[in-house]
Order: sequence, then C-alpha cells, then structure tokens
Amino acid sequence: MGYAIVPNIKDEAVVCQQPCQHKDCAANRAMWTDAKCAICGLPMLPGQTFYFDDNGKPEHASCLYDKVNKLKEE
Repeated sequence: MGYAIVPNIKDEAVVCQQPCQHKDCAANRAMWTDAKCAICGLPMLPGQTFYFDDNGKPEHASCLYDKVNKLKEE
C-alpha cells in the first residue's frame, strides 16, 4: 500500500485560483479545504503524506504508523 501526498490547492498548477468549471478543481477544493486528519484532528497540510481510511477520510501517514505500532505492542 502506497501513501499519497496532500496537494497544494493554493498552487495554480494544481487548482485554478480563479473561478472555473473544472471538475477536478472543484473536487480538490472540496476535499482539501479545511481537511483534518481522521486520527489526530490536525490539519492536512500540503506536502504531508497520507492514506485514506475505510470511510474515505484522510489520515496522516505518521498518525497511522503510530496507531499500527501501538496495536502491535498490545
């Protein structure tokens, strides 16, 4: 399983900064504007690695690694 990287939606190369009709721009804005980690609740920031949980919510990769390691210790 590979991680993904939170996109920088404030970068014109990623998302149009002016109103547009692009479905991918709308989807990126909807997904990443104010996105928070499903584990720790902190913001998902551009450049951070993440996974999606079973419900499609983003989780910081580091939070998931910590969660898995705690389960291994139990």
